[in-house]
Amino acid sequence: MHVPSTIAVLTAMVLALPAIGAKQPPRLGADRGAEPVADTLTADPLTGLPLDPATVCNTPVCVQYGTTNTPVKMPDALWCKSKMQSNFYTLHGFNVKVDATVAWYAAHLKGFKRAHAFASGRSNDTFYNATGTLLVLVMGDPGPEGASATAYSVSYYRLQPGLSEKSIMALARQQRSCS
Repeated sequence: MHVPSTIAVLTAMVLALPAIGAKQPPRLGADRGAEPVADTLTADPLTGLPLDPATVCNTPVCVQYGTTNTPVKMPDALWCKSKMQSNFYTLHGFNVKVDATVAWYAAHLKGFKRAHAFASGRSNDTFYNATGTLLVLVMGDPGPEGASATAYSVSYYRLQPGLSEKSIMALARQQRSCS
């Protein structure tokens, strides 16, 4: 049995929610100027890369249960013969835009390249290191291409061995190219 890629499964789940009548929760909490709450992560534990402060949820429920920006561990997967591990974070705030989120990561991921793509009705911006072993994917809410969409999530990936630049570009388009 072929196991779908982690990204394809995540995308399918996100796209299926509106189809079954589910609504996204309101985006409450942090913005990039907010003070961090105790026990708030400032770096992703899988990759050691910095976390955008917009990953922090400062609502009373998040603070009470100590889940201010706890990552969701996605299932390990095999992508182009590389072991893929990943963490998923929802972005919080009413007006967290893709452009501002991409700018934050561009300023904080020195030496990383960026691949931009539009796939499945949403923007995908992937930052990656020279060896293709660390990736950060910023995904926007569904909307027309080129629009200033609201940022939905950010995912951090560790791959061993690293992916080629061609494979990373395909991944940004939610396609597979293993060369």
